[in-house]
Amino acid sequence: MKRSVLKLTASLLLAAALFVGPVAAPALAAEATAPPAPESSSSQQTAPESTPVPQDPGTANPTGGAYVVAATVTDVAGGEVSTVNWGDKVNIVLKIVDRASAKFNVKPEEIVARVNSSVFTFTGTAEIGQFYEENDDPNGQNDPAYNYYSYVLLFRDVIYNGGGNTLPIDLSYIDNALPMQQFSVTIGQCVDEDPNDPSKARAPSLIVRQSSYGNETITAGNPFTLSLTVYAASGTESLSDVVASLTLPEGVTMTGGSLSTYLGSMSPQSTRDVSFSLQASAGFTGGVADITVNLVGAGALSGNSVTGSTVISVPISQPDRFEVGQLQISDTIYVGNSTSVTLNFVNKGKNPVSNLEATISGENLGADLTQQYIGNVNAGTENSVDFDLMPMEAGPMTGTITLTYEAEDGSLKTVTKDFSATVMDMPTYDDMGMMDPSMQVEQPSAGFPVWGIVLILVAVIAAVVIVVVVIRKKKKAAALASLEEDDEDL
Repeated sequence: MKRSVLKLTASLLLAAALFVGPVAAPALAAEATAPPAPESSSSQQTAPESTPVPQDPGTANPTGGAYVVAATVTDVAGGEVSTVNWGDKVNIVLKIVDRASAKFNVKPEEIVARVNSSVFTFTGTAEIGQFYEENDDPNGQNDPAYNYYSYVLLFRDVIYNGGGNTLPIDLSYIDNALPMQQFSVTIGQCVDEDPNDPSKARAPSLIVRQSSYGNETITAGNPFTLSLTVYAASGTESLSDVVASLTLPEGVTMTGGSLSTYLGSMSPQSTRDVSFSLQASAGFTGGVADITVNLVGAGALSGNSVTGSTVISVPISQPDRFEVGQLQISDTIYVGNSTSVTLNFVNKGKNPVSNLEATISGENLGADLTQQYIGNVNAGTENSVDFDLMPMEAGPMTGTITLTYEAEDGSLKTVTKDFSATVMDMPTYDDMGMMDPSMQVEQPSAGFPVWGIVLILVAVIAAVVIVVVVIRKKKKAAALASLEEDDEDL
């Protein structure tokens, strides 16, 4: 009898998944050869609850036969599907209530289920699992006349051929007097349309399902590969002459090959992989390259044009060429004396660096200011940072200057420069020999010999003596002359 089908609940899907794996029907039947003893319907183990299919009028009648209470359709991998087209291969899972088999004490391994229809192609017999014996005596007395079997039938790799959506099932029995039972279920997911009818053909759309360009960020000047997975969505006809092409922004070029690739035919729900070899110029400073992917094709039957496009954003960064230069510090450092350390830096890249900060750390530095905010450093410029130091102990002084900044791509980066020096005690000045060199008495030049100076002094003294002697002689002679003149007057 033809019945409408409802979707299985999550519990039934879990039960069905147990049968999608490689479990043979004989093993399933063997597992159920000793069903649990009949108990009240409230306490005995039952199959997972599911949404019921309209039942046979004899549902709670011990004279009833076999009927479907729930059904679902999955793909060959076990995922539930909502649409089955002509030629599709699916798995059909049915939950059965079988009163006649319970009445005749049929064993699970004696039940054989087959599909009896040209609408569905299925060879072999269904796999049987989740086999339980239950009782639904309306009086609650567990009358054996109300015993019934519940189990799941799995029809694997069923091909839908079109021409209807009713699935007739034949239940026969091995070595048992119970005659064959027949029932049917309507598979509502089936789309009974001829895929070869151009008037009903529906071409699938084209999209880019996945894209990859390798690293998280591409460095300008370096080649990279843009890989794409093209997907033809669901439809009722295949596509022909599918072509994938790129529209490149300024500064991005091909390193080989063509901007378009011929993919040929694609069936609905199929994929094609395609890749393009690209490179951003060394001077690319845009930050992000927006690459447009264009997809075109046509319906193989209807000829209807199909197009699609999407934009792939590829981050392009300039190489980071922020560098530290020479570090300058005094060769002579005394305890308690102020000195400074200077570090030069330069941005050799093509993009500015932002929020530059400098910090200093180390031993025996005596620095009051250990952190400085410098700001942005434009491309092609240099600058320096100074820290004042006042070590208070003699011995080694070690330190590290750390520069932290934001690169053009927003990442936080650091560069460091280490330095060291020796701090000396301040000298004491107890005698002339220990006097500060800046306070030493200037000594005569060693360029003129001492003996020359002595000779000059002797010569000066001799000259003075001679002058004195001459003067004295002249005075004596003048005195004598004056006396003689006096005598003559007398």
